[in-house]
Amino acid sequence: MKSVVRTNQKSFLSVLVLVGTTLFGMQCSAATPNILFIVSDDHGWGDLPSNWDDTEVRLPTLDALARSGVRFPNYHTVPLCGPSRACMFTGQYSTENGMWRGPGSQPLGSPGYRGIKRDVKMVSEYLSEAGYATGAFGKWHLGSLEGEVPNDRGFDEFHGFLGGAHPYWIAGSRSKIMHNREHDSLAKGHATELFTQWAEDFIRENAGKESPFFCYLAYNAVHGPLRVEKSKPASAPEAWVKKALDRGVSFLRSDYVAILEHMDHNIGQLVSVLDELGVAENTLIVFVSDNGGCTMEEGAAGGRFPGNNGPLRGGKATTYQGGLNVPFLMNWKGKLPQSGLVSDSHVMHCDIFSTLLDAAGLTVPESNGKNPLRGMSLFPHMLSDGKTSVPERTMIFELWGNIGVRRGDYKLWASVGRDYSPDWDALAAEISQKDLELFDLQRDVAETNDLRTEHPEMYASLKAELLDHLSGINADYPSVVLSDVKSKAMPKQQKRSKTIPPKDRSPEKFFQARDRNSDGEITLEEFIGNPDGRNVAALTKRFQQFDANGDGALGIDELKSN
Repeated sequence: MKSVVRTNQKSFLSVLVLVGTTLFGMQCSAATPNILFIVSDDHGWGDLPSNWDDTEVRLPTLDALARSGVRFPNYHTVPLCGPSRACMFTGQYSTENGMWRGPGSQPLGSPGYRGIKRDVKMVSEYLSEAGYATGAFGKWHLGSLEGEVPNDRGFDEFHGFLGGAHPYWIAGSRSKIMHNREHDSLAKGHATELFTQWAEDFIRENAGKESPFFCYLAYNAVHGPLRVEKSKPASAPEAWVKKALDRGVSFLRSDYVAILEHMDHNIGQLVSVLDELGVAENTLIVFVSDNGGCTMEEGAAGGRFPGNNGPLRGGKATTYQGGLNVPFLMNWKGKLPQSGLVSDSHVMHCDIFSTLLDAAGLTVPESNGKNPLRGMSLFPHMLSDGKTSVPERTMIFELWGNIGVRRGDYKLWASVGRDYSPDWDALAAEISQKDLELFDLQRDVAETNDLRTEHPEMYASLKAELLDHLSGINADYPSVVLSDVKSKAMPKQQKRSKTIPPKDRSPEKFFQARDRNSDGEITLEEFIGNPDGRNVAALTKRFQQFDANGDGALGIDELKSN
């Protein structure tokens, strides 16, 4: 692994961006590059073979892209699908851009609204305004209300699903697949293959045009549902499952491994298309996972699935490294280091926003909406083969009371419960009274040894930065008159029925009806539904009875066990 010298001088940032833009202009052709931005789902750090040898997964396409590009083993993100994507698209922390958790069903302006603020501009909007043809294919999960869907956020074309989870096998009228703003009743086949084909069609249509393209391809691989029991059908094509089993992959991991390898094969098809069309040398490829992998631990967030986060503790929805630290690489044939660069620089989700704007020759703004931009372009670092360092900075991650704060090798961690987010002042007040944990990740990657009493100055410094951040957030949404806002979910057929207690119908049907944003869990507000005329206190008590692990969300297993 190549070593990269770090610096504490944050004032270098603006200079580095300027230098990077100059280097970028000198080393790249005059043509504005195409961008192929690929996101995998719940794909753990340890299941990228170039990160971690101890995995049965074989991903030759991604390994090849890493070998002839730049891989960042120390990339960090928010450990949940919606907030992670929102940070990549806005260049801000999830505490700032409005997507502090997965998107909800509350209309804009109402208490508890979860969605990217309307005055916060997404990278797709910047690129569209700059003349890019823009297409989004696969999983959106950044809102399904009017004003939130891809066609409202800079995309000329959208073909995929809006919610958090979707079966891999798509069967026409029973699916949630959309084409632009309408339900696509004709879509049929395997999600990975369909999303790839739609992306390929978009690339073929736009590759020969004068304007560049921005293709956002968001697979649902390797998000559940996945087969972990022999009585269930596989989500991967059987031929791919057989390949895994034939070489000795355990049954438990077989569907999981097959889904990832099938995805890698399809990515390879798109890379071949870029070569075939003669645009590979003018196309930046970015690959990243949205958050850490699910685990088989009891009560694991996102469902119990056999993800591999390598030596890292925790997984999806935790702010241990297994949730935050995920696969990330970039490749640009003939532009980025062709001998491969493995950077140990600490980078994060917000950097993708700045890097894509820089690639397009656009000025990276200092703020987005009413809060500052947190990301920086990684081009100065990459184009210099790592000689231009990424400045050391403090990175802050929050997910409903789960806190991770990293600077250098030190990390502050806490879990204070879900009673405060998104009241950031209240969260700051609670944290100020708590003893947080401090880890040295260089010596303790498993995050087991709390060093706060051994390094009081580092502990105090990181805690002060966290409190300063939480206290300085402009949490206001743009003013809105609720009567003027349509809260209609898209598509129409995704509207949900009134709450019917689980005892009155099967747990599966109840779960499907109440999981309004299709993120694989039911919150208290989803469980209650419209509170008008309902016994909220009784429903809340019942919800708590079902919530066996006390995490504030119900999985299908918790419903079935009652």
